[in-house]
Amino acid sequence: MTFSLLPVFRLLGILAALAVTIVAPTTYAQSQQDPLKIAMVLWRGETNVEQGFRAYFDENSIPVDLTIYDTARDLSRVPAIIDQIRKDPPDLVYTWGTGITSAVVGKYDAVDPAQNITDLPVVYVMVSSPWKTGIAAPAGQSRPNVTGAAHIAPLPAQINAIRAYRPMDKLGVVYNSREDNSVSNVADLTELGREMGFEVLAAPLGTDGEPSQDDIPPAVAELARKGADILYIGPDNFIGNYRDTLTDAGFANGLAAFSATELEVRDGHAMLGLVSRYELVGRLAASKVEQILIDGISPADIPVETLDRFSYLIRLSSARKLKLYPPLSLLDYAEVIE
Repeated sequence: MTFSLLPVFRLLGILAALAVTIVAPTTYAQSQQDPLKIAMVLWRGETNVEQGFRAYFDENSIPVDLTIYDTARDLSRVPAIIDQIRKDPPDLVYTWGTGITSAVVGKYDAVDPAQNITDLPVVYVMVSSPWKTGIAAPAGQSRPNVTGAAHIAPLPAQINAIRAYRPMDKLGVVYNSREDNSVSNVADLTELGREMGFEVLAAPLGTDGEPSQDDIPPAVAELARKGADILYIGPDNFIGNYRDTLTDAGFANGLAAFSATELEVRDGHAMLGLVSRYELVGRLAASKVEQILIDGISPADIPVETLDRFSYLIRLSSARKLKLYPPLSLLDYAEVIE
C-alpha cells in the first residue's frame, strides 16, 4: 500500500522543503563597527550548524570574532570553560545541545550565579525540548539573558512522515536514559501514541550505569522480537555517537530507522527522516544574535523558535538493503540520498 505525503503535510501545514532563507533586516559594513565577540561552547567541534552561523554573518558583512570551546563530548569540561569565559567576557555566548546549555545557563527555576552564566546573553542551538528540559521558561515567563533555536519537527509530523512511507503501529526506540532530552522525547512519543494509535516500544540504556555501545545490538534485537515496525532515532547524543551500530543492528533484524535529526540520514544509514537542515538552524541562531547585539533587543523579548519547514530525507541505499522502497508519490517531495 502506498501513502501520498501531500495530504499529510497539507493537514499539518508544514510542506516538506529543502531550503529556507532567513533574511537579515539590514547589512552592516565591517568598517563601521567592531567585531562581535562570541564564545561558542560546542559538543563535538564545529558542525554544519556553525557553518550556517558563520555564513549568515559573512553574507551580511557583520564582522564576528568567534572563540571556540570544544567540550569533546565531555560535560565535565563546562565549569572550566565558564571560568575562562568570565576571565575575558565576550559579547554573547553560543551553546550547542541540551547538556551543554543546561550546564551553562541552568534550569529556568534553578539558576546558580556561581555556576551558571547570568550576566551575558546566551543563544543556544540543538536543544530539542527546551521547555520540557527546563532550559526555556514556561509560557508567560521568560529568561532575561537566554533564547535559542530549536531543531526538531513536531512529533505528529514525524509520525505522519513515517506512515507516509509505510504502515507503523509499533515504534521501537533505543535511547540513553541519562539524557534529559531523550527521556522527555520518549515520554512525549508515548503520550502521542495514545492519540495517534501506535505503541512505543522503549529500550532505555544506562539504567544501571553508563550506557555502552555493546548494549545497542541486543536492545534492537529485543525490539524486533516484540514486533517493532521501525526504529526511531531521536535527539540523543549517545545514540548519535553510535548511529551506525544502531542502524547495522536494524539491518540485521530487518528494521529500518527513522531519524528526527539530519546527520543520521545524510551521513549515516537511517532510511528516512523529517529534519531541520543544520545549516539553517545555525542561520536562525545567528539572526537572534544580530537582534541582541546589533538591534539591542533583550533575549527575554526574542522567542525560542524552530524552523517552520522541514526536509524529508530518504537514503536509497538503506531502502535497497531492506527492500523497503518508497512510494512513488513520496518522491515528489523527498530529497533522495544515494
